Amino acid sequence: MKYKLYHYPFFAILSLVTFAFIFQSCGEDEMSEEEKAKNTIIATFENIRRIYSEEGLLKIKIEAPLEYIYQNEDLYYPSNFRVSMYDTKGKITTTLTADSGRYERISKLYHAYGNVEVVNYEQEQKVNTPELHWNEFKREIYTEKEIAVKTPTETLYGIGMTSNETFSKYKVWQPTGSFIYKERTQGFEKPDSTDMQNQKNTSYSNLQQSLPTQ
Repeated sequence: MKYKLYHYPFFAILSLVTFAFIFQSCGEDEMSEEEKAKNTIIATFENIRRIYSEEGLLKIKIEAPLEYIYQNEDLYYPSNFRVSMYDTKGKITTTLTADSGRYERISKLYHAYGNVEVVNYEQEQKVNTPELHWNEFKREIYTEKEIAVKTPTETLYGIGMTSNETFSKYKVWQPTGSFIYKERTQGFEKPDSTDMQNQKNTSYSNLQQSLPTQ
């Protein structure tokens, strides 16, 4: 096999290198310290299992094949994100699975993306949506996307939802079709603007771009 050699003037190459260096330096100067911390990976762990307890009782377990920890202590799970919730007897009550997930430490927000499915075993319910968010402070789960709530006898479709952590009570904001469990839809308000702003400021695409190449 023959290789063709290309010759470039030394000064042309030097100019390109200098331009690239200046461009990169300007970009770093314009990026705030908060943005740098949000996009700088400091650790990677495989086959993780995070356990969260309350008063000595297992409450939540998070599992994923890969976890990235950022400088600001945010967490990102690029694939097969799974959350299990337990009752006081250590029995699984609810599971959440998604293509990916992330956690914002300061705002205490969890996010699940892509083919999100929540199963409540006690209520025999299944929830499907492309995107779901959990406010740890308020102990509420919400989405602005399309959603389907399924039981053994019926399915409710709609757009936007707020629920408690176990999905035993919920409110679908723009429902389509009938649903008999009206007692489960009381007592919730739409997510406030702070939640929505946090969601928009730390976009999923930005986190994807910051991942190291394999």
